[in-house]
Amino acid sequence: MSAVPKLPLQDKPILLRPLMPRDQLKALALWQAAFGKTLDSSIWQWKYQGTFGNKCMVAEHASGELIAMFGGVPYQAHYRGKRLEVVHLWDNMSHPDYRGVMGGRRGVFVKTVDAFIDAYCGDNKAAMLYGFPGERHFRLGQHTLQYSRLAGGMVCLQAELRDLAFTSKSGGVERLLNADERLDRLAEVFDGIFSFWIRRNRRFIEWRYFQHPHQSYWVYGFPRGWSGALHGLMVMTSADQAGEGVVVDFLLPPREEDALAFLAGMVQEWLWLEWQKVRVWMPSRSPYRKFWERVGFQAIPEPIGIIPTGRSFSSGLDWTWASNNFFYTMGDGDLF
Repeated sequence: MSAVPKLPLQDKPILLRPLMPRDQLKALALWQAAFGKTLDSSIWQWKYQGTFGNKCMVAEHASGELIAMFGGVPYQAHYRGKRLEVVHLWDNMSHPDYRGVMGGRRGVFVKTVDAFIDAYCGDNKAAMLYGFPGERHFRLGQHTLQYSRLAGGMVCLQAELRDLAFTSKSGGVERLLNADERLDRLAEVFDGIFSFWIRRNRRFIEWRYFQHPHQSYWVYGFPRGWSGALHGLMVMTSADQAGEGVVVDFLLPPREEDALAFLAGMVQEWLWLEWQKVRVWMPSRSPYRKFWERVGFQAIPEPIGIIPTGRSFSSGLDWTWASNNFFYTMGDGDLF
């Protein structure tokens, strides 16, 4: 990709409009200007032209170049027996030469955020926005979006596999080589367990893990009974450090005996991968935390600097309740 030209700062019209597929090259150029690095076009296509499409607003300079972008990918959430659209925010950015343009505190980026909210948020639209920013972007979100932290925050648990201890027998696990129809039934089961979550159905798992253009994942199920129906799910990937693994996503069976059997079975897979250390992230108040800690996982200082945040835009979704009851994992984002 050629170097990004420095755009003139004259007072020229700036158009606020939805992101379009034809914007890909310009959006990648904006990414390079905003973050000082390149993004592979296949990742862009996977995110914004993939299964779930996008809900994004951009600011287009009179020259035709993009100078700001705000939005993300709309997921399907289960909320108390209903389906809601929830947008996970990704890649929000502004051109460094245009930060502050449009006057005062309502600069081009904030104007882009305002246009996004008007177009995409509210009753019968996106009910909630959420994401995993770092401290700097969290503060910006507080200013532009009245972001709030998800109650309790996120916890990172870690274990040395040699230190894990199990009192239950290992359960049989199955590596999934594709996203099959059993995942739809599993999602229906967890609709009855979680009051608010992003549905890990077949469509989500296929897109998030099997269609990712670069990252390799191991996707496992916990089959039970003669039908082979899945009672649990776990997705892992290798960490940057040799001998370390990351549990990106998981659905543990609600019964303690089954949950511990599933974890015991997964330890055998981690050892086969020659991992010595494994990490997993989850809401600090998750009822499933106790199962991980029971086998020997321990909380460590959050190593990435993530601040899970969000805001409700629906009159039917109380933010205090949502913040306390929303289940999420690292699978919601794209850090792994």
